[in-house]
Amino acid sequence: MKKLILVLFLLPFFACMSQTRVVDQSGRKPGWVNGLEKDYIIVVGTGASVQDAQRNALNMVRENIVNAVAQNVRATSELSTEEANFNNNISVYLERFATTISSASGPVPYLQGITLSKVDEFYWEKLQDRNTRAETYHYHIKYPFPNIELQKLVMDFRIRDRELTEQLDNILASVDDISSIEDIEKNIGELHILSDYFVDARRDKARLGITRYRNLYNTIELVEQESSPGELKYAVRFGNRYVTTSQRPQVTSECARVTGTSSQDYSVVIKYDYMNCYEDPENHLLVRYRFGNNNVQKRFYFDTTTEKASVFVNGPIHFTSVSRNESSIESSKVSITIVSRYDAPFTIDKLELEWPGHAPVIISNIGQRFAGKGNHNLTLEIKQPIQAEIVSTLGRNVSLMSGRIHYKSDRTGEMKTYRMFNQNYTTNW
Repeated sequence: MKKLILVLFLLPFFACMSQTRVVDQSGRKPGWVNGLEKDYIIVVGTGASVQDAQRNALNMVRENIVNAVAQNVRATSELSTEEANFNNNISVYLERFATTISSASGPVPYLQGITLSKVDEFYWEKLQDRNTRAETYHYHIKYPFPNIELQKLVMDFRIRDRELTEQLDNILASVDDISSIEDIEKNIGELHILSDYFVDARRDKARLGITRYRNLYNTIELVEQESSPGELKYAVRFGNRYVTTSQRPQVTSECARVTGTSSQDYSVVIKYDYMNCYEDPENHLLVRYRFGNNNVQKRFYFDTTTEKASVFVNGPIHFTSVSRNESSIESSKVSITIVSRYDAPFTIDKLELEWPGHAPVIISNIGQRFAGKGNHNLTLEIKQPIQAEIVSTLGRNVSLMSGRIHYKSDRTGEMKTYRMFNQNYTTNW
C-alpha cells in the first residue's frame, strides 16, 4: 500500500521531469533520492534559488515530523465525542506546540532543532524548463528520525497537553477567588495564550474565561471604610470581596494637598493637608484608577469643621461564656481594646458583631464614654444567644470576624463608624 501511494505521489513529479533537464547539480545523484528508508525522512524542496529550496526542504522535514506525531497520537487515543474534534485538528495544535513549547530540560528535540547540521545526506540539482527556459532548484534531504525520537515527541506532547489543560482548569476555577486586581490581567493574558494553543472545545472554555475575567472589571468599586479630616481610608471591592492592587491611585483635590499614600492589607490610606480648604460641603478627594480598559473613580467628601474623633481595635476581641446550654451560649461577655487616635472625648453607641453563617449580634444604647489618646477597654454583656459551634475558636489556628463600632464625637455629636474586617477574636468555649 505504501509503495502504491509513493508511486501515485511521484507520477506528477516524473511528468514534470520529462519537461525539464538538469543543468547543474551538487554531485552524482544518490540512490536514496525520492526513496523510503527506515528511521529517515526523505524530502525534496523547490525554490528559485538553492537557499530557498534548502529552506523549503527543512520546512518539509518539520511538517513530516509533526504529521508523524499527529498520526501516532491519533492511533493511541481513545476517541470519544469530546475528543473527536481535537483529534481531527491535532496537526494544527502540534504546529503551535512545535514552534512555541519547550520542555523542562530544554527545547523539544527535532521540533525546534531542525538544522542542516543534523542532515545525514543532501543532494541538489538545478533544473531548466525545456520550453520556457525557467530555472528552479530541487534540494533533497535525508534526515534521521528514529522511532525512539518519535515516541519521545509523543510523550512530550501528551505531558504538555495535560499541563496546559490543568492550567486552564485552575485559572477558570480561580475566577471567583481573585484577591488581587493584577491577578485578573495576569489570568486574562494566560487564557489568551491557551486559546491560541487549543483547537478543540478547550479553546471555547478559554475564551469564555476571558469574558468572565473581563466582566470583573465592570463590578469594581471604591468603598470608604473610615475617614476623618486629614485621612481617608478606603478599599477596592468587587461584589462582596475586597481585593488588593499594586497600582497607586491618582488623587486630586481642588483645595487639599496629598501628603502620603499607603496600603494596609485590603485598605488604602490617603493622608492630606486641608488647611487651604474652606468650610464647603463639596470638599472632596477624587480617587482614580485605570483597571484594564475601565476607569474606576470616586469622590470622597470630607468636612473640615469636624472635631477629630477616630478609633480602631487593637488586638483580638475576647468572648467569655456566662451561661450556656448544649448548643448555644445564652449569655456572654465581650472585651474589646479600643484605641483612640486623638484626645477628643467620644461615646460608644452601638456594637455589631458578624460571623459567616451566623446572625449578627447587636448591642445598642451602650453609652460608654471615653476620653484621651490611647487604649481603652470596652467590656459589654451579650444577652443575645450565640451558636457555640459556629463562633467557637477551639481547634482553629486563626479565627476571624467582622463588625462595626458606632461612636460619636462628644464635642460635635457627629456619628462615625469603625468597620472591622478579618478581625481576630478568641472564645473560652
